Order: sequence, then structure tokens, then C-alpha cells
Amino acid sequence: MRKLLFILTLLVFHFSHSQYLDLAKLEYTYLPGEDSNFEYQRQRALFNIPFKVRDKGYFFAGLDFSNIQFKYKEDQDSYDKRETENFKSLDLAISYIYELTNDWYVGMQVAPSFTSNLEGRLVRKDFLVSGLVVFVKNKMNPEEVKKPHRIIAGLYYSSNTRFPAPFPFFSYYRKFHEKWSYTIGGPSSSLKYYFNEKNRLQLYAEGDGFNSNIQNGVLINDEIFADRLRMFLILAGLRYEYSISDYFEAYVNLTRTVFADVQLREGKENVFFPSIDNAMLYRIGVRCRI
Repeated sequence: MRKLLFILTLLVFHFSHSQYLDLAKLEYTYLPGEDSNFEYQRQRALFNIPFKVRDKGYFFAGLDFSNIQFKYKEDQDSYDKRETENFKSLDLAISYIYELTNDWYVGMQVAPSFTSNLEGRLVRKDFLVSGLVVFVKNKMNPEEVKKPHRIIAGLYYSSNTRFPAPFPFFSYYRKFHEKWSYTIGGPSSSLKYYFNEKNRLQLYAEGDGFNSNIQNGVLINDEIFADRLRMFLILAGLRYEYSISDYFEAYVNLTRTVFADVQLREGKENVFFPSIDNAMLYRIGVRCRI
């Protein structure tokens, strides 16, 4: 069961930075805005519950909730910023994992969700859907192999992407030394150093962001109408991890945005770009993991 639970980390994809399964997590993200015209904050809570359905198969029910705030610092653009300051996001994930042979696993997930500024009742445009199929080769037991490693390959689909079609992804992890490991591919890449069993430090890059409906829309500069806010970031920086116990871990991320795409949109057309340039982003959290 431990191996099967471990594989669920791939089914909580959504540009997650997790390298382990999060059975539960509380997290706070802050972009102070010195290098952009807005501040960004996100409070996040999630959990996953496993259910055994056969000898080598498990279902998982998961919930991932975020409270998101923007605070705009400049008023050079004329539109009602109150409509784009507060958003709620809720993902409901149903996953299935099955153990194949020779340390191979297959996983599938369907995740309906809504993200909205909730100025009224939920509407169709608030809802999104995503899903994936993933295959994992897991050789992580140091008693069985000299250099533990893991191969991940699959297809990911989300209706909140600009081009809603299955998207391939690949990741390779290897612990090549007692104190060093690396991950290359997606959704994140990293180089990790193990001080001891409790303390770890890694240099990493990952994607982050969200896509939300603006229920009433906003009129920008009296001529452009926008009904969605989309933010996609590529982050790079340092992450410190501390093991509180066998299953609980605290972490702190210090990152900078190496790529930022923040858009107010009308349907699939980009209509306005709030500015952000090489900004600092901080993240702190605690999680329960397998």
C-alpha cells in the first residue's frame, strides 16, 4: 500500500511542486509586489483519502481548496479592481491506482473544479475539468537498488489551458549519492541535498498559477471587456524541508519568477496584461505525507 500511496503524488498534478504524496497540507503563498503592480496571496488546504478496492488497486477521494487575493498598487488603468481582487478555487479529485508488474504502476484521475470571484451563484463558466493517465516505474527501495530512481510518463488534459488537448509530460528522479538526488522533467525539476534525515535543501524550478472566471466581468479603459483572469508563473529558487516526524514535514520556499504570464481575457483572447517582472515569491507550509 505504501508504494501505491506514493504514486498518488502524480495524480495531484496541477503544476504541484510536491515530490511526495500529500495526504493533507496547509500552505501560504505571498508575492509582495515590489516588482509588479499588484500583491498576490494564496491560502491553500488539501487532503486525500484512500480506499482499497482490490489487492493491487486503490481509489482516492481528494479535495483542494484555495483562497486567492490580489491587491492592486497602481490606478493607471481604469476598471473596477474589486471584481478581480478575491477568488475561490475548489478541486474535487477522483483517482484510481493499480499495480502492474515489474514495479510498474498505472494511475488515472478525473478532477472537476470551480474557480471564481463568486459575485453571485455558481455559473457554468466557473466550472473546469481536468484529467490524466500516468505510468510510473518505481525503484525507490535502497535495499533493492544501489541508486533509487523513478520514471514517470503520461498525458494530462485540462479545460482551463489555452489549447485544451491532451498534453504529454515526463519526469525522471534519481538518488545518485547518499546526500544528493535530482529530478528532471515536469511538473518540476530539482537538485536536492540531504544534510541528514530531518533537513534537506534543494534548488528547483516549477510552474504555478490559476485560471478563474470573473462572473460579472470588468470593462477596462471604457472599451475592453474581460471575463477571466489567468496567471501562469515559472518559479526558480531554494526550498528548505524539515521533517517534524515520519509523516509530517514543514517547508519554506524562496523563489523568483523567471517567467510570468498574467492576463485579463475575454474568452480565449488576451485583452490586458497586469505587469510583473522578476518578482520574489515566498511559500511556507506543513504537510502530512507518505
